[in-house]
Amino acid sequence: MTDPANYVVAYEATDRGNEAIELGVALARLTAAALHICLVLPRSGAVPAKVPAGATEFDRLLELEAHIWLTSALARVPSDVVATTHLLWAESTSEGLLEAAAQFRSDRIVVGAGREGLLNRFAIGSVANALLHASPVPVALAPRGYRAPEKISRITCAIGTRAGWRSLIESMAAISAKLGVDLRFVTLVEVDAGGHRSTTDSAAHLDQVLEHFARSSTATGKVTTEIAEGRSVEAAVEGLDWRADEIAFVGSSRLARPSMIFLGITANRMLHVLPVPLVLLPAGEPH
Repeated sequence: MTDPANYVVAYEATDRGNEAIELGVALARLTAAALHICLVLPRSGAVPAKVPAGATEFDRLLELEAHIWLTSALARVPSDVVATTHLLWAESTSEGLLEAAAQFRSDRIVVGAGREGLLNRFAIGSVANALLHASPVPVALAPRGYRAPEKISRITCAIGTRAGWRSLIESMAAISAKLGVDLRFVTLVEVDAGGHRSTTDSAAHLDQVLEHFARSSTATGKVTTEIAEGRSVEAAVEGLDWRADEIAFVGSSRLARPSMIFLGITANRMLHVLPVPLVLLPAGEPH
């Protein structure tokens, strides 16, 4: 019997922290997961979740304030979602979140967008950037201004033709197992400057994707495929229809070590224009 799913939510007393909670709530409702809302404070050689030895009066006041912030964070979580709060001390926020994910055996880390994002888009802050290149568990990113829907109705997975796509399909089959949501597999095609396009190979590949997914999937929602064309990755993403209650998934770069995540060029470009949350999955084991 497997343990119930749980997610670490990166909290701070800012809009970014609130957006992370909103995405955590949306994901928890989808998968019946519990949330660990974690606030990380800087420390030097201290035991996590305790005030550092030799702490100054400022450190102790900061701890008291942090508990007040966490109480406010918990108040944002609706009654249909199970959540606990945790104050952690670490060398850096990203390190503290990775330690928490290991301690709680969490399935994902959820973070909010940086403040530079415009029009409900993403900006990757230093914490998210560190996680997106080092986490052994999926990282979910909330766009600026995100609010949790009552229910996520569709998952879109961006999938390419390079080696590793089968591992991504198998991950999506496990993620969507028995979930009553629609699932859409999308391939992004850049049209060259002369307007020429080559979608025949992409269509054939998506047929392979469906066949491979069907062999291992227990998803109960509608499964579709779509080819998104544009002069750039950004234009192709903007040309897609996106639901307000949707999330997107993408695999890691080929540069990622096995079972680790690494934000690739295409995913990074998607983030510039993506209007929905994005979940970056670790690289699969090599075949």
